[in-house]
Amino acid sequence: MDKARNVPAAPDIFLFYDYRAFLKALFEFNKAQSRRFSHRYIVTRAGFKSPNVLKNVIDGKRNLTFAAAEAFAKAFKLDANSKRYFLSLVQYNQAGTATEKEKSFQELIDMRDRENPARLGERQYEVFSHWWHLAIREIVSLPDFQFSPDWVADALSPSITPDEAADSLSLLKTLGLIAMQKDRSWTQVEKTMATDARVKSVMVSQFHREMIRLGGESLSRFSGKDREISGTTLRVSEPDMEKIKTWLREFRMKILGLAAQSAGADQVYQLNFQLFPLVKAKRTGGAKHSETRNAEGMR
Repeated sequence: MDKARNVPAAPDIFLFYDYRAFLKALFEFNKAQSRRFSHRYIVTRAGFKSPNVLKNVIDGKRNLTFAAAEAFAKAFKLDANSKRYFLSLVQYNQAGTATEKEKSFQELIDMRDRENPARLGERQYEVFSHWWHLAIREIVSLPDFQFSPDWVADALSPSITPDEAADSLSLLKTLGLIAMQKDRSWTQVEKTMATDARVKSVMVSQFHREMIRLGGESLSRFSGKDREISGTTLRVSEPDMEKIKTWLREFRMKILGLAAQSAGADQVYQLNFQLFPLVKAKRTGGAKHSETRNAEGMR
């Protein structure tokens, strides 16, 4: 029973953006299923003489030709859909130009969508699971944008991994938040995106926490000319606090309107608003201590 629990799950190829990582996971899965499974066994099935062919591919010491990729797909008994994805994955990882890489990546996303169709109602809040999803949604409208996970990962500040960028581009496309135009350039489906103020979601809270964290880090990562950070501590009544909250919402909508009409926009910014209490609403304990001190003072 213990051995059965330690056997790794069969790797889902549609979750991979690196064919070498997939081959490694697939080999380890088969190895766990049978002790007789080895590099020599699988390369022989694929029609190769050298027993180190697969290991060298996984280690990045050699690439796969299209014929070799087909041979390994057959040797590992990939089904038709998995084989098509695997071959496109090889083309994507080994593309020689940015255009070829972008085309292959688009094919990967299309196949992922067909294999695992997702509904917007079920996944719409995934865009709040990481700070970079909405940042990438804004990035696609930059004049120098490239539909390449490597380009996107490097363009963000702080940078993310190409795999994280690939997942994000796939998610945004699946949710219909970005789309390709006739000239093959990419754009947002809408110029601005605002969440319903009534939405109470764990992911939305997580998004705000991540953005607040990035706001704190920006103090050391950017110079004063590239950011604007200020704050004030104030004492107001609850009715006036509600007025401030209303003003902040109205101000945010004005800024969104300005952003939607910003000509030549070539940068993406994050604007945070935080308004929270620094004193407990119920302070009965303090009142008791005060009464005690007053009584002692009268003795």
